[in-house]
Amino acid sequence: MLEIQLVDYTKARGTIHEIRHQVFTLEQHVDSELDFDGQDENAFQVIAYANNKPAGTGRMLSDGHIGRIAVLGGFRKLGAGTLIVNTLIELARERKFSRVFLGAQVLAMPFYEKLGFTAYGETYMEAGILHMPMEIDLETP
Repeated sequence: MLEIQLVDYTKARGTIHEIRHQVFTLEQHVDSELDFDGQDENAFQVIAYANNKPAGTGRMLSDGHIGRIAVLGGFRKLGAGTLIVNTLIELARERKFSRVFLGAQVLAMPFYEKLGFTAYGETYMEAGILHMPMEIDLETP
């Protein structure tokens, strides 16, 4: 069973860091200094749980920028990533944001397209991984 929680970063920091360390640092070889950019304390943070075990995490900055979506290997394909992103989108709607946006790893673009994101702009490299800017206009019904 999947569930999601909006969490206080200072209280959930250990869990968030462990998930992101596993996914970004160990799997994708992203320098942890790039991942932990000092913006976490001011971001909306969510953790997805599968059978009461932390399965993934994500954040949204106050400008609607969604990022740091990470799902642990053993919990992929169960819907945790979808739950994380949809929760952040709904949070943005509740707060009357005009849009949400993210930098999708190019290989993950189909996942974000299924959730309603559309690509804009040009691809760019971040942490040695090709990304594409994507967004959802929340003002268009």
